[in-house]
Amino acid sequence: MNHTARPLRINVGFLVNQPPGFQREVPVEFDTYKFEDDFEVNDLHGMITLARTQNGVRVLADLAANIPMDCGRCLEPFTQELHSEFEEIFTFAHRPLSEDEAIIPEDGNLDFDPIIREYMLLEVPYTPVCKPDCKGLCAICGQNLNNRICEHVEKAAESSGDSSAVKGPHPSR
Repeated sequence: MNHTARPLRINVGFLVNQPPGFQREVPVEFDTYKFEDDFEVNDLHGMITLARTQNGVRVLADLAANIPMDCGRCLEPFTQELHSEFEEIFTFAHRPLSEDEAIIPEDGNLDFDPIIREYMLLEVPYTPVCKPDCKGLCAICGQNLNNRICEHVEKAAESSGDSSAVKGPHPSR
């Protein structure tokens, strides 16, 4: 792997003279990785497997990362885990292509930066939630109901006869 200005650019030229089926694993590990000005991840790690095929290279990737987010219910900051597995096919310039395949450049360097960025962005939830049982905010006063039940929720629970809504946050949290 190239660890200079483009660390996710991998030269696959060594695969050209290998028989179909030959493969090599390339570990990916970064404490922080900035894809573009608008997207940065923490603890990017995983494996990219490059496998020689009859017409080019098959890429299998299994990657994970973390990004800071704000909960869509309680608005508290938390760390969202992202995990992406994907497969891409690259063919040699002199081989016929299908729609889903890209050409391996003459210099043999494949830039995975935009590919990984796209797959990681697909894993970002539309409405992130800090934990599955997040109670959110009181619609009237804005109190974080994970920390404390406010008087509005207590009154609503008493008037509806629902005693389960009056219980505060779970004591083990």
